[in-house]
Amino acid sequence: MQQFHWSLLNSQEIKNIDNHLERRGDTIYQVTKSEHYVKLVFSRDLDLPNLGEIKKLEQKYLGLPTPKYPRLFPGGLVLWIILIVFLWFVVIVAWPIYFFLYYKPKKAAALQLSQENETKYQQILAELAKYD
Repeated sequence: MQQFHWSLLNSQEIKNIDNHLERRGDTIYQVTKSEHYVKLVFSRDLDLPNLGEIKKLEQKYLGLPTPKYPRLFPGGLVLWIILIVFLWFVVIVAWPIYFFLYYKPKKAAALQLSQENETKYQQILAELAKYD
């Protein structure tokens, strides 16, 4: 954020815990929901020369797509262990098909997008260096 001329004004750690009762059928359960995050407050001087160009580069930087990596074991590893125990003959056929026809190509595409993004990030930061 500093490279886009933002200054950190404040950071605040937020912890929220919410307790309440819920009825499910004939049983009452105590439900606890919690949130924990850090709130950051930034500021940027609006009188910067070339602020328009800096904003455009920032939008390009933040707008690059995030690669989506596939899961090696969809549904979770525990599910696959249960399937191996009870339906091992299906897993022996299904998982290699999934691996070669879905997982491997999707992972390769995600890695390629990640590498392309890294190149674009470096190009944007190099352009941004002109405005320092």
